[in-house]
Amino acid sequence: MIVICKKETKKLVKGLRYEVQNLWNNGQNQRWMDGKIEVKGVSGRYSVNNFTDTNGNPVPNINHSTPRERIIENLKFADLKKGDILVCKVDSYKTMMKGGMYKIENLETFSYNRGTWTHTEEYVRFEGIKRKLRFNSWRFRKLTPEESREIQLGSILEGKDPEIIKTIDIDKFDKIVNKEKALMKILSKSILDTNRHHLSILEWACKKSNGNISITEDNYKDLLEMPLKDILQKIEN
Repeated sequence: MIVICKKETKKLVKGLRYEVQNLWNNGQNQRWMDGKIEVKGVSGRYSVNNFTDTNGNPVPNINHSTPRERIIENLKFADLKKGDILVCKVDSYKTMMKGGMYKIENLETFSYNRGTWTHTEEYVRFEGIKRKLRFNSWRFRKLTPEESREIQLGSILEGKDPEIIKTIDIDKFDKIVNKEKALMKILSKSILDTNRHHLSILEWACKKSNGNISITEDNYKDLLEMPLKDILQKIEN
């Protein structure tokens, strides 16, 4: 269900279309809830009077809810086995790629006593990755059914192996689709950082603001020669 904002707020833009996440407007909800709307991608609840339908009419007097995206359950170490493929969910590993697939080579558990209780540490070792990683249910996930299906179809129809990463020699910057946008994000952090000391904005961006992405000043060569209008266009695309 799509509605159009007719009243500007700090988070909403007048005239833009928004997808309804939840609508309570059938007159039978609790008083504090009735006449409220939640739109997808914007936090908070708003009055239905701030919106119209796509034809400019008042929001209909109904209740409506858009199913939320299925949340993939957090991993449990006990559910893992050798040979499972996991997807990295974070960009905090210097030698691992966010969104990359990794195959479990081994699972290790270490337990030791601490007074009256036993402490257990769980580790995962991936193929091609030298060091074992302490298991963290928030940093990896299992394949979705759709991903597993694609891998199976690729194997059966094309004889194609899944694109499992088995090396730590990854050029993260090279795998970024919109490199200009990534570079400008890094540069923006450097501009706002008051701890640059004697370094230039560009030097600080390459040394301290790039997270786990390896970049050099040469990566900015093309951007430095572009008009600001062209840079903004690349960032927005």
